[in-house]
Amino acid sequence: MKPKIAGLYVRTSTDNQSESIKLQSKELEEYCNRLGYKIHDKYIDFGFSGKDTERPAFKNMLNDAKENKFDILLVTKIDRFARSIIDCLVNVELLESYNISFAATSQPIDTSSAMGKLTLQIMSAFAEFERTIITERMASGRRAAEERGVICHRPRKDINIKKLEELIEKKLSANACAKFFSVDTCTIIDRLKENGYKHELGKWTKTE
Repeated sequence: MKPKIAGLYVRTSTDNQSESIKLQSKELEEYCNRLGYKIHDKYIDFGFSGKDTERPAFKNMLNDAKENKFDILLVTKIDRFARSIIDCLVNVELLESYNISFAATSQPIDTSSAMGKLTLQIMSAFAEFERTIITERMASGRRAAEERGVICHRPRKDINIKKLEELIEKKLSANACAKFFSVDTCTIIDRLKENGYKHELGKWTKTE
């Protein structure tokens, strides 16, 4: 069987954590050795916050993922990869749209396995539920403000509905779709509902 090719992502939030870089790298390399993975490249962001969306190594990693230069992306913990569960899920879904698996070596998350994928799906369901609650609260607040005479409307953003439906068919969440179109998640949810979609059991389905 052809060995999997792995991309290794390593990050520290400050530039005085060279020891952390070494420890993360060692853990990931040992993980690859145990499972017989070949290492394509190591992507290191030294002194970058997880909130920073312009991390250079992170961007290079996504570009290589898009070109299918590796089969699985490895991190030691998800907080090395993203600042929050929602951000993690968005980027994992983006990787999966390129047919790239994701694993955190010190946590029970590996989307190439059934259990690891289930763990991520549970996380995704909770994140989507949280986002839906926030959206409903925002809509309620907007309606209350409009009743007081406050103008809350923003210009409507055009979304390619056909492309949006393709992404939803690939099981990307509203959060991931929002990242793809560079709009907020509320906009995606509104367009999906306008086009006959409803959110049930952690996924979007089109009603007849």
